[in-house]
Amino acid sequence: MSYKKISFMKTWFIIISFSIFLISCSSKKVENTTSLSSATLFKKPIPEHPRLLFSKTEEKQIKELMKSDSILEKLTLLLREEADKVLALPMIDSPNNLSKSREHVYRVITLGMAYRLFNDETYAEGVEKILIHLCQYPGWNPNHYLDVAETTAAVAIGYDWLHDYLSDDSKKQVEEAIRTNALNLSIPVYEATDNEGSWAKRETNWNVVCNTGMTLGALAIADIEPLLAEQVITYSVQFVPNCLKHYAPDGVCYEGPGYWEFTNIYLALLLKSLNDNLGHDFGISDLSGVSETASYYVQSLSPASQVFNFANSGSKASSASPLFFYFGDTFNQPEVIHHYNSIITDIIEGKRTQPKWDFFLSVAWYKPSAGTPEPVFPPLQVFRNDMNPIIAFNGDRTTDGSIYLSAKGGDPDEAHQQLDVGSFIIEVDGIRWADDLGADKYSLPGFWDYKPDGQRWDYFRNTNFSHNTLAIDNKLQHSRGKGILSDYRTEGEEPFGIIDMSTVYQNQATSVLRGFKLLDDNTMLIQDEISLLPESKTVTWSLITSADIEIDGNTAVLKSYGKQFFIKAVSPSNVRLQVEDAKPFTDKEYHISGYRMLKITADSAELNGIPIAVLAGSNKAQVDRHARQELGAISSWK
Repeated sequence: MSYKKISFMKTWFIIISFSIFLISCSSKKVENTTSLSSATLFKKPIPEHPRLLFSKTEEKQIKELMKSDSILEKLTLLLREEADKVLALPMIDSPNNLSKSREHVYRVITLGMAYRLFNDETYAEGVEKILIHLCQYPGWNPNHYLDVAETTAAVAIGYDWLHDYLSDDSKKQVEEAIRTNALNLSIPVYEATDNEGSWAKRETNWNVVCNTGMTLGALAIADIEPLLAEQVITYSVQFVPNCLKHYAPDGVCYEGPGYWEFTNIYLALLLKSLNDNLGHDFGISDLSGVSETASYYVQSLSPASQVFNFANSGSKASSASPLFFYFGDTFNQPEVIHHYNSIITDIIEGKRTQPKWDFFLSVAWYKPSAGTPEPVFPPLQVFRNDMNPIIAFNGDRTTDGSIYLSAKGGDPDEAHQQLDVGSFIIEVDGIRWADDLGADKYSLPGFWDYKPDGQRWDYFRNTNFSHNTLAIDNKLQHSRGKGILSDYRTEGEEPFGIIDMSTVYQNQATSVLRGFKLLDDNTMLIQDEISLLPESKTVTWSLITSADIEIDGNTAVLKSYGKQFFIKAVSPSNVRLQVEDAKPFTDKEYHISGYRMLKITADSAELNGIPIAVLAGSNKAQVDRHARQELGAISSWK
């Protein structure tokens, strides 16, 4: 057993043991028997308001830094502009879906931050109106508990930041709403023994988001409801590791980059609120992978600062979230802080759209990055994960034609996954030559049915047919299989990574290995070694792209924005290259426009001990030179 696994198990055991002790010390029936003056939380004095995410001391520091830091100064000017816009907006109706809940988070943080920095009660009035509006609803959509969690976060932050401003009547309304619409609803879910798939205990983003929302609500009214707050927090920190255990060891969020941001902004809120109020976070920040997750994200970005948008991920744009300030500062990662300051600068200069949601926590958590060096990108970076290991190859990232390729393993029947084991993306000069279509409509019938014969696989984007991977006899990958990073070498002139995909092609092949090797700064080798079962007849190698494609013998020339990229099938010798428009299987799915599939097909007779070897590069002469050389079997890669 590895040291990291022992460390994780030890840390999690401590969290659970401490949580059980705390629960046993709390009454099942929570009553408010503690006065404000003597209220404590886990035997510690409860800090005064504001105590969530942005203390009075931090507020003073930011106000002082605004005078000398040009980025922060411009960011606060943007804050004021946006706060004025929010004031003019009509109230949102019932918080009955996630977009509305997030809009409430945005409005409360934006107006609340403006009030605290500019001392203009107009902004405070705006927050109070939102709070009273939300608290008049009989519920915050508990049937979709993410809505409850994010609405609770908004209300808790607004209540805490404006505590000295709010009227006593407004405070009582908010306290009762947090108690009734959130905290009291959470206890039966926490205490139930037969609901491992509940929001509280599952192993997905829901866990962290919902438990954080409940924790923020508990901390906001801890001086009013100290015993209830202790109960909620105790359960929250007990169950959060159910999700975070899958970050081990290198910080990958297996649900994809979109859910990486969702999970980690709430993880940042959780860790900061616990540490600020209790002086510790119950060991959560020590769990394997947590300290590495922001660094992983930054280090895995393409030269154009885009993500590998695998799983149910949409945008290729990198996250613009204040979580980078929190993780970069907490775990002493200056390159993470530098990365986010670059994004903020682009937003200020109008080069990038300003996001909403939690964005203006960037003011509260701001950290300058003067003199911070750019991140270093080695030729191969390996990010280990039990579900979605990621390997990222980098050319020199400074000269034209330098290649970037990122590839993945996979575990298709886990949350938000697709049949994309072995898939990859390629970027050169800011152009994505090998792409990923991202997610389809969540409302499609059977969209969440991950069984091997599940309806999820009736939709093009979810299948291996839409990804840069293999199909044997035009069949689906097996959703209960898994892609494992079986070997890699990061040192030397030709770094490589090997993904064992055998189990996702069960009943079609006895062994399927996919190897990736960086041959030079401009050229990658993608080599598949397949031992087919006797009844299997063909293997199709696919690549999806928005580029135009021309076929020239065994070479496909991709053209986009005046540039060219070359895909050359080296072996077997008698493969067939063809181009098809990428199309959804049904008219219920999202339309696909401007994408094409390059398919390289080999018959079983051609694959008897012969790999499918494909070169991908930006320089035709270099691709042709490598094609004339002995590429070697994967077993010979050292």
